[in-house]
Amino acid sequence: MQARENVSGPKDPVAGRALDLAVIHLTFEGIQTFGGGVATVTRGHLAALPKLKEELAREGINLTPYFAEIAYAREHERRDPQFQKHAEDEIARMGGQFAYLVNFTRGYLPSAPWGVADIGDIENWKASSASGAAVALNFARRHQVSVAYCHDSLFALAPIYATLQEEACGVDLTAIYVIHATALTHELPMPNPQRLMVESVSIHWSKVTPKVKLGYISKFMSHHIVEDYGAKPEHTVPTGNGINPTDPFFRLRDKSHIVDKLRQYQIPTDVPLVFSWGRAVAYKKYDVVLKAAARLKGKVFPVIMVSPEYPDLVDLKKQLGLDAGLIFAFDPELVACTLQWENTLAAASLAYREPFGLTPVEIRMHGRKRGALVVVSNTGGLVEQVRDGVDGFVTKQDDPDDVAQVLQRILSMSEGEKDAVRRAGLQTVLDHYTWSSQILTTLSAVLPQLAGPAGRVRDRLSRETLAALR
Repeated sequence: MQARENVSGPKDPVAGRALDLAVIHLTFEGIQTFGGGVATVTRGHLAALPKLKEELAREGINLTPYFAEIAYAREHERRDPQFQKHAEDEIARMGGQFAYLVNFTRGYLPSAPWGVADIGDIENWKASSASGAAVALNFARRHQVSVAYCHDSLFALAPIYATLQEEACGVDLTAIYVIHATALTHELPMPNPQRLMVESVSIHWSKVTPKVKLGYISKFMSHHIVEDYGAKPEHTVPTGNGINPTDPFFRLRDKSHIVDKLRQYQIPTDVPLVFSWGRAVAYKKYDVVLKAAARLKGKVFPVIMVSPEYPDLVDLKKQLGLDAGLIFAFDPELVACTLQWENTLAAASLAYREPFGLTPVEIRMHGRKRGALVVVSNTGGLVEQVRDGVDGFVTKQDDPDDVAQVLQRILSMSEGEKDAVRRAGLQTVLDHYTWSSQILTTLSAVLPQLAGPAGRVRDRLSRETLAALR
């Protein structure tokens, strides 16, 4: 496609002149594979964009989405070919394109000598970032103005490569280094020095050019990169996480379906449950859930679902002499059913210094009529999402006694009191944690002239969503 003439800046849609905008995602999971937080972001944006594109068009803004992801081997264990076909069809339908990127592997995630092994080392980040920046610049040549989300450490160098080449390519592109985690949040006490250097150079590059922004997924992460990495607050923009509340995954299941699913995993249906799920890593603090349940001496039955197998939990269960359900698998339908089950007392997300995490949002959506109330620890980005006693509950970090006291508090609540917490939790989600709202907030921060149109679109979508859920 022929390159468009470069312009000094975006046109003003408020003045009636159309804005031709490209939104580009550089990612390492979500299209070909399903995984953790970055995959959730990728799929969340993709699901929200068709409606958002339609609404922004009413405001004189033509948004075209692009996604670029490192290529995965066909036999990769997390491959999701059915979703990939859906994603490519949807992106093409919106006028965009999906592209493969190279990294320093043969289609698998690499292995770092220490730190988070899955993201590899500096050679991997250089390869991924360079290929991502090149693809983004070529996509940007088709449009008047472009915004590129460069997700996590794998693409930390992409904003540098892109902005160095922006003028040569004749494009107007702003690159956002979206910081989902850092070496200092996930790799202590021995962080990978290469990762520290790569993160730092990208953070400080935002001081060199205004075309690089630092995306933070929570206030916790914003404070962290300012205080620990020397970022300037004025160079940061919100790139928070969320959900699509009308996603079929959040539909309310009937009782018989839920009971059948719980029985499939030998989960009792006649006692109060406490549920926790996610990746099998120590900082998620599943051990605190088991210890808190042990303090309550049979009043609650803990269910922990993690993948892959986590032998430490098996050993702890034996040491505590605890009756508990340990499930070493990932079954999204079990998550939904357990959160919606009328005898699920609470869902605990007690991770230490979790940068954000969508678990409080998912708990509230599934439990909006009955079932789990959200319980989080008081560190990291999770606590930002909860008003203690209003729309959820906050416990002391790594304190099983305090967690047990919170669970006992919920056990003592009336159904009316629990329903009030559920209603407040749902409203919190709709006000702050939908993907459409998050995308509009980010675009308004990067391109301030979009604030007016974005606000009108946000209001329309919020009203429609609430009506649909009713």
